[in-house]
Amino acid sequence: MKKPLFILLALAAVAVAAYFACYHFATRETRRMLGSTDGMAWLCTEFQLNDEQARAVGKLQADYEPHCMEMCNRIAKSGECLTMLLEKSTTMTPELEAAVREALQTQADCHVATLRQAFAIGAQMAPEQAVRYRAVVSKRILSKHTKHDMCGHR
Repeated sequence: MKKPLFILLALAAVAVAAYFACYHFATRETRRMLGSTDGMAWLCTEFQLNDEQARAVGKLQADYEPHCMEMCNRIAKSGECLTMLLEKSTTMTPELEAAVREALQTQADCHVATLRQAFAIGAQMAPEQAVRYRAVVSKRILSKHTKHDMCGHR
């Protein structure tokens, strides 16, 4: 009885660690850009934004920030709920299954919102720069979540 509980707790710990690692690495460049005074300058230079485009992108980023923070809070809460249920469960229950699904759905909602933001920002750019920008963003968001490392598939 202790072995299945240990396995569930270990899997939960790995899942939480993997999520935060993926989040950290997927958002590293964006956080660096947004957290520094030259982040917008980098974006303008890298994607050849003119002043009007830079203002529009800056407004989009500022408007998106509260939603981004809300999504981060939702992810943290669903992860905490899942961890709590895993710690007290001795078997797979409908409540635990629902918590797993909720945690995954919350992460998916965040990815969709981030991609939607990337399309909105890309719409302010020249078409060839927008394609490149979306490629950078989507690679960072999706690349960590398309591998089957957890189950051994490559």
